[in-house]
Amino acid sequence: MIYEISFPDITFRYAHENVLNEADFFKHHHVQYEILYIVHGSGSFIIENDLYNFSDGTIILVPPGKYHVMKISSQDLYERYVINFSPDLFPEVLAEEQNCSICKKAGGEMLQLFTKLYSYSERFSSEHFHALLKSILNEFLIIFYVDAEHKVLEKKDMPPLIKKAMDYINENINQPLNIETIAAHLFVSRSYLNHLFKHFLNTGVMQYVRIKKMCEARKLLKNGITAIQAATLLGYTNYSTFLRNYRTEFMENPINKASKKGH
Repeated sequence: MIYEISFPDITFRYAHENVLNEADFFKHHHVQYEILYIVHGSGSFIIENDLYNFSDGTIILVPPGKYHVMKISSQDLYERYVINFSPDLFPEVLAEEQNCSICKKAGGEMLQLFTKLYSYSERFSSEHFHALLKSILNEFLIIFYVDAEHKVLEKKDMPPLIKKAMDYINENINQPLNIETIAAHLFVSRSYLNHLFKHFLNTGVMQYVRIKKMCEARKLLKNGITAIQAATLLGYTNYSTFLRNYRTEFMENPINKASKKGH
């Protein structure tokens, strides 16, 4: 069962489903923030190079552009609430936290907020629910980041080589990267590096590079840079390759957001 109410700047979703395959992976990246509250379920969750083990009552917040992977353990039910929201809705009072991903164990107070939203979605009109959803989002984020009662989950070890590869990619995102260059910088074979990425991140090295470049392109476009300029700034020598990659990730053409607003 999936229940969803979507607006241009925020989406509320509740879902529960049977999970039969222990190898089930869900990999994502978003141009919005994502809040995931796991009511029932267990497994592992990777945000870039940080790995967490989650169980019932875990809340995960992922900022825009952060690649993340979830592996679900074999179980009868995977139940969760999800909120995706525009960066424009992130509270100014939490500005220092806006790029921080975090996993916490939540108390009953958090569950009450989500169940309240579910109830409101059935009681109120779309317009009124939209206003309530944004209001409760602010309440949730302030409690989530500031309240020390909610325990931060301990990070588990990831292979240091993955972190080094990610750091190199992010530091050189404006260069025409390829797997040979990345592997040579780390003094490993391209096949071994690719194997590590696929095993832990469920994606290949160059797929990860494409995702990171396209998320950066999205930011540039939002800040008024043209698509051709963004392609050049990100190390593309062929605009058609940039265009194809952008369409693959976002299912749309790259549009200068500032220019669009001006029209």
